Amino acid sequence: MQQSLPELKKAGLAVAAISYDSRDTLKRFSDAHQIAYPLLSDHGSAVIRKFGILNPNIPEGNMFHGIPFPGDYVLAPDGTVTDKHFIPDYQTRPTASEILLTDFNVVGDSASVSIVADDVRAKISLSSAVTAQSLELGVNVELTIAPGWHIYGEPLPEGYVATSVKFTSEFVSDQHLTFPPPRPVEFKMLGETLPVYENTVRAKGTIAINRRAKPGDYKLTGVLKFQECSDRECKIPQQAPFEIPLHIDAMTPGLKK
Repeated sequence: MQQSLPELKKAGLAVAAISYDSRDTLKRFSDAHQIAYPLLSDHGSAVIRKFGILNPNIPEGNMFHGIPFPGDYVLAPDGTVTDKHFIPDYQTRPTASEILLTDFNVVGDSASVSIVADDVRAKISLSSAVTAQSLELGVNVELTIAPGWHIYGEPLPEGYVATSVKFTSEFVSDQHLTFPPPRPVEFKMLGETLPVYENTVRAKGTIAINRRAKPGDYKLTGVLKFQECSDRECKIPQQAPFEIPLHIDAMTPGLKK
């Protein structure tokens, strides 16, 4: 959150965090890591319980009992919840940069790659070039298809290749990418109606960094797959590999109560 604070402010967002830790614990943490936004103490987890986000997998008597499922609420000025980002595992956490990408379309150039393959151009971007173990990053994919050509979505019959982006690095523990619904187009010469993308297509998703990933500089690897066709011909399916520079920090340790 601290890393993304300037971009959050540019998007018009005020930031605060709440946890079950005591005020003394939060002050020590804030001072140690130079946190520039309010840390609110919900000692006893009263607010956490009221919001229904208490993690029931931590039994009473355990030192971590009272923690919530990790997540974020996005609020409008009148207090209305406009979006929320939660993960059902206290060891994996969403990031502020993911929220900026998902809710405010803030896409930077510090962690992106451009691909040109025949008549298709792609820009694949991460919400941040710096992350940490057990954190989730936002992913943005923008595809531009030349006039007169199209690529395919899902579902497809055999013999065609649907458009996809898959990350292949071992330190990626989970990934999700959602493409918009394709447009069904009837191809009379083929006697088929197929789901296609034309012009510009944008997809969004997330990747999670393995909690055992070692800190350091990496190349996030992946493959863009698609099949490019026109009304008269189809080209050989493409597999375009890519790399995006990414730095992984160690997860910031908490402080003892």
